Amino acid sequence: MNVLNLLKYSPEFGGGIASHLSSLGRKLTSEGHRLFLGFPERREWQNELSNSSKIIIIPEISRANYYSFPKAIESICRNEIIDITHIHFSYAMIFSLALSFRKLGIPIIYHWHNPPVVLNEFLTPSGSITGTTKRVFSKAIARFSDRIIDQHVSMSKEISRLLISNGWTRKNKITHLPNGITSPDFSDKNQSKKNNAIPVIGTVSNFRPQKDHETLLKGFKLLLDKEISCELRIVGDGPTKLKMEKLAQSLGVSSKVKFLGTVLNPAELIKNFDVFVLSTNYEGHPLVILEAMTLGIPIVATNISSIPEVITNGVNGLLVNPKDPSDLANALTKLFSDEELINTLSNESLKSSEKQISVDDWAGQVITIYKRYLSN
Repeated sequence: MNVLNLLKYSPEFGGGIASHLSSLGRKLTSEGHRLFLGFPERREWQNELSNSSKIIIIPEISRANYYSFPKAIESICRNEIIDITHIHFSYAMIFSLALSFRKLGIPIIYHWHNPPVVLNEFLTPSGSITGTTKRVFSKAIARFSDRIIDQHVSMSKEISRLLISNGWTRKNKITHLPNGITSPDFSDKNQSKKNNAIPVIGTVSNFRPQKDHETLLKGFKLLLDKEISCELRIVGDGPTKLKMEKLAQSLGVSSKVKFLGTVLNPAELIKNFDVFVLSTNYEGHPLVILEAMTLGIPIVATNISSIPEVITNGVNGLLVNPKDPSDLANALTKLFSDEELINTLSNESLKSSEKQISVDDWAGQVITIYKRYLSN
């Protein structure tokens, strides 16, 4: 069995993408199969994937709405004798293939890592005329494209619900498969006591509007106004980073905020956080929260999208309203004033992480999907 996975972009660092694809490659190889990985450009971290996969650079991926993309994929499928194509991150690739009317003659799997933008209430409010128009138009495109998709894989139950309730596909064409987690490569996971001089609040997320660092910084400002001594550490990079650095200065909190940029192994930083915060406005399935849970870190996150599928408020974390700095500050105040609550959330985070599937489990379930369609 030869499997081609197509990814919309090549991030600077592999992170969760690398760990999942690496496991998939190893498992396929061990069973006598081959994995081909198509990226729009080459990155150094892809070298590790080359041990169990063949990397193919396909510039046409970034121009998936043009005629050249379907033609390039058809050529690869024929030359490499591909049996199954698995597409990630870009519905434009699916639409392009459907529009070209090219018959690849092999099963196509589409993987939903985030809810469709047009079905996301934060990005496309359903109450507006513009939002309603976009949803009607997008449904027509989705129904047209769905005819070439053999199976949808959704990272969260919320994504499955949105696709079905909005008529984008049928229930029997969706498989729910959350991210897998990788156990940390150090043994001192349960660190109820940190060596920090003052409590450290931390987050790991790319700087873009979705992640809403503005609410995080404003909530942190309110926390300091309550004379709670603490520090904020932000790991990540992206287009809104400079804007957030300026916001920290204007709020007068820059001396208490560390912008750490992108790091190769964020787990080494996360393990020293006293609290992990994710102030995002929407998510597919937050792998970073799962990683923090494996380290027993108390979590405060927004009550949106798939996060409640992972965090139960007051049990293994605290949920707050999105875009609400005051609610975020109140949750953090509650944590820092109740050591017993911190210990409880820490212990429950660890227990919850043990119930999550591993990246190897994830790879095994993906291969099961492949075999099911190949046998048909």
